[in-house]
Formats: sequence, structure tokens, C-alpha cells
Amino acid sequence: MEKGTTTNVAKIRPEESVPQEKAVQRRRAAKVKQIERPRKLKPNSKNAASIVTLPFDNGNEEQTARSRNPFVFSGLRPQELRRRVLAVSFILMVFIPSLLGASYFLLIASERYSSTIGFSVRGMDGTSAGGDFLGALTGLASVGTTTTDSFILMDYLEGREVVERLSLDLNIIDHFADNNIDFIYRLDTQLPVEELVSYWQSMISTSFDNTSSIIEVEVQAFTPEMTEKIATQVLAYGSELVNTLSQNARRDAVKFAEEEVRRAELRLKIIRMRMKEFRSAESSIDPTKNAEVQIELIAGLEKQLLDTRSRLATLVGTIDESSPTIRQLRKQEDVLIKQILRKRDEISGKEPVHLEQTEGNTDRLSSLSSLLANYEELVVEQEFAQQAYTAALAGLERSRAEADRQQRYLAVFNPPSKPEEAIYPRRLINTLILFLGLLAVWALCTVITYSIRDHLK
Repeated sequence: MEKGTTTNVAKIRPEESVPQEKAVQRRRAAKVKQIERPRKLKPNSKNAASIVTLPFDNGNEEQTARSRNPFVFSGLRPQELRRRVLAVSFILMVFIPSLLGASYFLLIASERYSSTIGFSVRGMDGTSAGGDFLGALTGLASVGTTTTDSFILMDYLEGREVVERLSLDLNIIDHFADNNIDFIYRLDTQLPVEELVSYWQSMISTSFDNTSSIIEVEVQAFTPEMTEKIATQVLAYGSELVNTLSQNARRDAVKFAEEEVRRAELRLKIIRMRMKEFRSAESSIDPTKNAEVQIELIAGLEKQLLDTRSRLATLVGTIDESSPTIRQLRKQEDVLIKQILRKRDEISGKEPVHLEQTEGNTDRLSSLSSLLANYEELVVEQEFAQQAYTAALAGLERSRAEADRQQRYLAVFNPPSKPEEAIYPRRLINTLILFLGLLAVWALCTVITYSIRDHLK
């Protein structure tokens, strides 16, 4: 039996296995249809509006169009929503501004010509701002050097006075307001002067090198001819300013010395006037000479008194006291003694001496000693005033010499020239800088936004 069974199974015909293969194929087809059938979502699901479409599902064209439109945010999962927001922000913050900027720089922007001037403010003694070691190291202006004058000059060239002078001399307002200039750089003639100065500061640039003390000034305009004219006038204005500063510095340096000379001169004049009044009042040119004469007179009187007493001593004892000779000698001795005492009183000033009235009815009101004291005081004051006046004159000469050595002038090594090619605007470079700047801002904003979102979770 076992052999017969084995023989029956082995003898099955191939036609009997065909129904089994068809059953297997039907089961496989059923599984495929089950996979292809769309998944049903719950009615209350948050993603009810989203429909998952498989690559081989061609039955939902509306969902396919929605997935391709970056400005549609409804019915998207959070990850897809973030990607679309990033794409839209990139378009709004980077792509569109870069496109507009490139259009302006490449198609609209007017050509601007440039002329560069190079010069240095120097002194008559050959010193310049570069000679100031401390200023070269620190980059700060030092008082008393040309560094200060250099910074004053740069501020002046960018200031209002230069704009007003250029408006009068070259009529730059009409030039900058020409209709051929692009809308960004075209100047409005109705702007106030402060806005005009700001516009001028965008058309001129100054730089100063502390090491070499060189100033470079770049002037821009919209035609080569006007650029050269503006640069020439700017250099002329700068030279005038430096000359004015030099004259003012020289005048200030000499002013104090001149004031000292005037004061010393006035004092000397006053002393001389007092000396003149003293001599007129005392009727004496030099009381010192009068004192010498009085001393000589006293010496003569004393000599006469000595001779008289000698004669008197010789006669006493030989002749009678009542003799005329003795009486005459006694009387002469008394007169000489009185004269000597009187002269001594005049010199010492112990008692005022009134002389006899003259035709002019003038009396001598003071003694010789007081006259000498007043006169000597006036003489000392006059000598001191004379010395002070001499010293003031010497100081004035030194101040003038020092001021001459400190004079400033403008040493020009790069004069204005007529440009042949417009170097502004730098179209490609400006476009690239604009794109990279916008891209950096967008990337920074994106990083900040994601950081805030991560911290809030």
C-alpha cells in the first residue's frame, strides 16, 4: 500500500498544478490592490486636508499642484511648512532686493568720474605732522603741530563754506541736479543747505596718514571737466585756509609781545612826563648837580671860616679885643658860621628855607634833600621802565622770529587732473556685495529664529 500511494503521487499530471499557480497569482494581485488603495483618515484628524499621493497615484491632480506652489501653506506638515517659509523669506529678503540692486547698478546707475588730490601741511622749519612722534603712535592730533591744521583742513573741505563757495564759483547745484543723472544721485534743488552739505560729503572723501602726514582728497562728479574744475577749486580753498591759519597763528604769537611793548612804552612815557613836570616845578634839571654845588659852597665857606679863625687866633693876645681888626674877624667868623649852618639846613631839610621873592613871585617850597629823594625815585622808575621797554622789544623780535619759523603752507605733490574713465559705480562689485550682505542678513535672521524656536520648546 505504501508503494502504491507513492506511485500515485508521483504519477500526477502537470495539468493538475495549473489551478494552484493561478491561485497564487490571484493572492498576489489582491495584495497589490490593497497596497494601492488610499489610506482613509479620520474625520477629526488635523491632517484631514492633506492627502498622501503615491508616485503611481494619478488620481489627485489638485494635491499635486498644491505641493508645487511654495506660497500655499495650508494642509502641510510642520517640516514642509518650515521649508516653504524659508524659501519665501529667501525670495523676499535676498532674491528680489538683489535683483533690484543688480538692475540699478548694471542698467540705471550714472557714471561718476573721480579726481584725487595729494598734499601735506608743512611748516617753514620743515616740520610736519609726521615729526610728532606721539601723534604718529597714538593717531591723535597734538597741539602746536601741523596735525591739528590737517584735521581742520579736512573738516573745512567737507563743510558748508566750501559748498557755498562752489555753488557761487562753479554752480555745482545745477550740475548735480541734471536730468541725465540717475534718480538716486540726482540732487533736488529745493533741499535745505544742510541736506546739500550731506550730499557734498557723499561726493568728497578725505583721508589722513599720521605716519607720512599726507592728506588725500577724492572728488567725484558726473563729467570729467566738472570733476577737474571742482578738484582745482577745492585745492585753492584749502591753500587759502592754510594761509589764513598761518597768519592767524603768527598774529596770535606776536600779539602778546606787542601788548607787552605797548604797556612798557606807555609806562616809560608816563615816567618821562613826571620827570618833566618835576623839573618844571623845581626849576632844576638835575638836583644832584645842585647838591654837589651846595656841598662845594659849604666846603668853601668852611675853608674861609678856618682861615678866619687862624688869623683871629694869631691876633688874639697881641692886640686888644676892642681893636677894629679883632671885631672885624669876629664878625666875619659869625657870618661864615651862619652861612655854613644855613647851607647845611638846606641840604638836610631840617627846616624849610624861603628864598627872597623873585619877579615871578615863586618860592622854594622844599629842601634840597626832599628834591633829591623825589628825583632819585623818578630816576629809578625811569631806569626800570627803560629796561622793561628794552626787554619787551627784544621779546617782540624773538616772537616774530619764532612766528616766522612756525608758518604753514600747503605742499602739493598730486595736483588735480582730468579723469578719462569713470570708476564709479563699481557695478559688479556692488552687486556682489549687495547679494552677500543680504544673504548674510537672511542667514543671521534664520539662525536667530531657529534658536528662539528651540529655546521655546
